[in-house]
Amino acid sequence: MLRAAIVEDNDRDAESLQSHLKRYARENKLEIETRRYDNGILFLEQYRSEYDLVFMDIDMPAMNGMHVAKALRERDTHVLLIFVTALARFAVNGYEVDAFDFIVKPLQYNFFSAKMNRAVRKLASEPRQKMLIRSAEKTVSVFFDEIYYVDIFNHVLSFHLADETVSTRGTMKDVLESLNDGSFAMCNKSFVVNLNHVQRIDADEVVLTNGDRLPISRLRKKEFMQQIADFYGNKKINLGRF
Repeated sequence: MLRAAIVEDNDRDAESLQSHLKRYARENKLEIETRRYDNGILFLEQYRSEYDLVFMDIDMPAMNGMHVAKALRERDTHVLLIFVTALARFAVNGYEVDAFDFIVKPLQYNFFSAKMNRAVRKLASEPRQKMLIRSAEKTVSVFFDEIYYVDIFNHVLSFHLADETVSTRGTMKDVLESLNDGSFAMCNKSFVVNLNHVQRIDADEVVLTNGDRLPISRLRKKEFMQQIADFYGNKKINLGRF
């Protein structure tokens, strides 16, 4: 199943996009679940990293789509973002927010279908991994990239997500064996960090994109910094002083 969010203030345009998605799903024997948000503020307030695709209008009241997209990228660096807009001259700046593509209004199905083919191929080539976290109260399914970091205290693991923390009993060995996609590293014996959410290194602290600051131990600093360098490669990251 593919999950798509539609951020669009115009009812007619939103209905047109939903209709095209239903037709595409039917023709390609896919299951596509959609949810529509009529403004960017509501979308950000309710956002969780559960979507594969986000269709974003640019010209919206209160908060335009480009600003919404920048805020989205602070929370989710993986979701495919497609601008759907009559303002094509602004959509070309989508590289600033790592937009996958853009579609110009009014929507034409053949053009839309070609864009969807590209998106589906991209998603198939880079599937998002997920895990189940079982606490005493509930079982939560989360994508790896939803997790900012994991800490442990008295054998209780706490998984810190964008809008909640889920706790369960276990060991750091369990965490590292489960989160085995190469994007997690230990900055000290009590913290495992998602390298996708590292914003910078500030002396002996790692600063995450949500503002949290975690200590880096002297014993692990060299290895941790090497893991960051290997993970990011040519990507730019502010390593501060180290």
